[in-house]
Amino acid sequence: MRRTTLAIVSAMMALVIGAGTLDAKSVERKRSYGLREQGKGHIQMRSMIAPVKRKAKSRRVHNTPVTVILSVRDNSKVGKVCNKGPRISDALVRAWHKKPMVANYLYNRDTRGNTKIDYRRTPAQKAEDKRLINIVNRALGINEVVGILVLKGSMSMGGGAVTKLPFSSVNGCDELQEEKKKKKKK
Repeated sequence: MRRTTLAIVSAMMALVIGAGTLDAKSVERKRSYGLREQGKGHIQMRSMIAPVKRKAKSRRVHNTPVTVILSVRDNSKVGKVCNKGPRISDALVRAWHKKPMVANYLYNRDTRGNTKIDYRRTPAQKAEDKRLINIVNRALGINEVVGILVLKGSMSMGGGAVTKLPFSSVNGCDELQEEKKKKKKK
């Protein structure tokens, strides 16, 4: 009786393990690096908690939810950057704990309106951008990220077709697309 039960359990475990490997291969085939439009790409990372100072001189740090949006030089590299999403998040959190952000660095959607990737910034904010971009590129091992925007608060990861991308649910990373202005017909 024991041998029969052991044989049945072993066979079921083999089926479960075999089914898991088949599923992983089908997901790998569906990835489509390089099948996107040419130009800059934008990536929304999963929301995280970051230490933020109210003013540059203050010592007290508050933990605040933030959402990071990265601008990638080549749109065909979005998937490769998203695959390293956990590495990017870890590098940013470590950098923020060494040197916390100032509250006015964060892009506040409540006061500024919709997210504008290329909005004008102060010299101090541009210096912080450069520091964070260098940290992200060092974590990636390649110079692909050319811009960063840190939003105050958590932003939903999107829905519909974006969530069906193979890397979106695994690494917490969404590809964002800029809206193109429609030309009016005369």
